[in-house]
Amino acid sequence: MMRGTYYDPGKMESRAIDIVDNVPLNATELAALWNTYMHYTMFVWIFKHFSQTTEDNEVRMIMEDAVNICSKRVDRVIELFNNENLPIPSGFTDNDVNLNAPRLFTDPYYLYYMVNANKIAIGINGLSFVTSGRADIRDFYDHCINSSIHLYNNTVNLLLSKGIYIRPPIVTTSKEVDYVKKQNFLGGFLGERRSLLAQEISALFYGIITNNIGKRLLMGFRQTARSGQVRKFMDRGVNLSSRLIDTFSSSLTREDVPDPVQWDFMVTDSTTPVFSDKFMMYHTTLIISAGILNYAASMATSPRHDLAGHYTKALAEVANYLEDGINILIDNGWYEEPPRTVDRRELVNEPKH
Repeated sequence: MMRGTYYDPGKMESRAIDIVDNVPLNATELAALWNTYMHYTMFVWIFKHFSQTTEDNEVRMIMEDAVNICSKRVDRVIELFNNENLPIPSGFTDNDVNLNAPRLFTDPYYLYYMVNANKIAIGINGLSFVTSGRADIRDFYDHCINSSIHLYNNTVNLLLSKGIYIRPPIVTTSKEVDYVKKQNFLGGFLGERRSLLAQEISALFYGIITNNIGKRLLMGFRQTARSGQVRKFMDRGVNLSSRLIDTFSSSLTREDVPDPVQWDFMVTDSTTPVFSDKFMMYHTTLIISAGILNYAASMATSPRHDLAGHYTKALAEVANYLEDGINILIDNGWYEEPPRTVDRRELVNEPKH
């Protein structure tokens, strides 16, 4: 017997209910929890370092709140795994961070990093919620979603209060409802090109924003990595992000739509390592994976052929970059294997006693 929650839309409230559910974790739930542990044993150290190096008390409060939330998520996964007699992943520990190292990024970057991290978290936790069956797992991800929304709102509000929130463009649209009449609505390579849809502008705008956030992160990693192999990988990511920013920006400015400002002030000149090379490589593969999801979604909401072409090319380049990153993790013995099913063929070949 376990306690779950039921949302009553008529009363606009949740109430506790008893649910009989003694089944073990299914593959989807196990994968979600394992990834949650890996992600938040990483994020907790990032936010701890941010909280210790910020010069702004309001920023520090948000970072400390994030540390507390991340720690609770990690503790809950440990509890669930112990209940299932499952091994606790290694994840990341204090051996992967130097909390006494100087800051790599400025306070505005800390806030934009927090916004982007929780934007990703809301999506991932939402997917984990809707693909989980057990009431206790759904309850856990319900809390994860709401706490991520809480952090997101607080951070955006602080950016707004400081006057440094970068708003998407405001566009003038038709005052009447209309229907598409010409097939060239989809065109973009040759001939007459229609103006950008609001949803296409949104995809391009946030493609620029997320690439700027990722680019600054990799710049910081590049100047503090110990391994030449890792530095080279980070440099490749910086260059890839720059190309994508230029591509997306040109699609906006060509039609007199302003693109977001550049953020050259967000990385310090410190070369003291903050995170281990393993930590930085794992984090980089995580944001690459998030980028792949973003480009796939952008392509699905951008009917114009030239834009779809940009996203198709971006997906291919980023997927190749991700594979190379995973290979570096594997080659260095840093890639912790996610849970997988037992290989029945291996069992057949095991010696019998």
